[in-house]
Amino acid sequence: MIYRKAKIQDIPAIIELAVISVSNDPLPVKIDREAMENTGKVLLNPAHFLWVAEDEDGKIVAAFAACVQKSFWFERMQCSVLLYYTIVKGAGIQLIREFAKWVKSRSGIKVAVISLEPGVDERLVKFFKRVGFSRESLNLTYVRGVSA
Repeated sequence: MIYRKAKIQDIPAIIELAVISVSNDPLPVKIDREAMENTGKVLLNPAHFLWVAEDEDGKIVAAFAACVQKSFWFERMQCSVLLYYTIVKGAGIQLIREFAKWVKSRSGIKVAVISLEPGVDERLVKFFKRVGFSRESLNLTYVRGVSA
C-alpha cells in the first residue's frame, strides 16, 4: 500500500469513495459531485489535508480529507474532517496516523474535529483516541425530511 498526498488526478477516485461513504447510511439529500470536486481541488492546497491510500495496482482505496479555517470562537485555526473512508480493511489506519502527525505539526491548528457516523466500529474510536483525539463531544444533527 502506498500512502501519499492526493494529486489532482486522484479527485475522481476520492469522489467515488465519498459517494460510497455517504451511501452506507444515507441521508435524504442529493449528492453533489460537483461540490465534492470543487472542495477536493481546494483541499489540494497544503493548508488543508488530502491524502490517499493506493493499492499495488494503483487504485485509490482510502481517502482522508480535512479543511482548515480560522475559528469562529477562538484564536487560531480549526481543522474539520470532511472525509475518512476506506474500501480495504485496515488501509485507512496509516492515513489516520498521517493526519494526526500533520495536525500536531501545525501550531496554528488549535482544535481538530472528526464526527463519526452512528454505529461506528468501536475499534476506530479507540484508535483515534490513541493518536490524540481524546475529547468526546455529543454531535446532534437535524436532517430535513427525517422525523424523530
